[in-house]
Amino acid sequence: MDWGEIFGPGALVVLLSSSVAFAMPTALAAVGETVVERAGILNLGVEGMLLSGALASFLVAYYAKSVALGALAGIAIGVGLGALMAFLSVTLGTEQIINGIAIVLLAQGITAFTFEELFGGEEQPTIGGIADVDIPLLHEIPGVGPVLFEQNVLFYISVALAIAVALLLTRTRFGLSVRAVGESPAAADAAAVSVARTRWLALLIGGGMAGMGGAVLVLGQLNLFETNVSAGRGWIAVALVIFGRWNPLLVLGGAFVFGFTDALQIRVQAVSGGIASTVPTEIFAALPYVVTLIVMVAATVWAGRDAQPGALGAPFRKGVSA
Repeated sequence: MDWGEIFGPGALVVLLSSSVAFAMPTALAAVGETVVERAGILNLGVEGMLLSGALASFLVAYYAKSVALGALAGIAIGVGLGALMAFLSVTLGTEQIINGIAIVLLAQGITAFTFEELFGGEEQPTIGGIADVDIPLLHEIPGVGPVLFEQNVLFYISVALAIAVALLLTRTRFGLSVRAVGESPAAADAAAVSVARTRWLALLIGGGMAGMGGAVLVLGQLNLFETNVSAGRGWIAVALVIFGRWNPLLVLGGAFVFGFTDALQIRVQAVSGGIASTVPTEIFAALPYVVTLIVMVAATVWAGRDAQPGALGAPFRKGVSA
């Protein structure tokens, strides 16, 4: 295998450009999950929200011929599942882990059934791709320009949204309420912060971000939908929150590590002969997940769980001591 075709000057720009693009669906879901967990809710339903957002955005874009409407549909279905998670985990106070897994199973079943009913037996349906937009002047910056400023519109929106939510968590009064509720809901309640409302809003934001991640995946990258198209990105998003020590900027960095390994395995497959390679393609496909989990475990062992919100996973009932 010629490594120059992967890490050579020209090839490296393409690899890095693909890396940041591939990172965005996971990055959106992970930043949203960071908000949710900082509010004290462990939402394992991210995979289901991302997958449902992917199908909703694909169907609307396919039938309405509008990428914008498709993206909004993905966000809407994510918000809807976030509301379901909030109702179960916050309003009813039921087991968060079970609720999250139930949402994933529900989403996997409904998306597979719906797609099969609509397109089963037909040729693989696709939607038109989104053209890349070169940002004037910025795309001419050597090295960085072609990587960051020659992407499609959904990429730019995703980056702006992820940064905005990160700032919302770390630089606003709402973010302070989220962090307070996640650390000590009883103390936050005593300070006149509504624990239920804050956690509801956090889950709506997290669900919307995951739904947007699904939309970016199918509208901005694949241009198609298939069963379980999310391919575990929601679970990786949950892992990245731990890797990033519940810090949204570090979580974003972890998402780009995942995106790089994802782009790398695709490029390595292509250079090594694809399906004709002597190495099973499944090994290449597993690389991003293996690398991400190794990094997460190493970070956890090195730093412990000192950054974990104190009330993560614990339901809050006003007037009832833990």
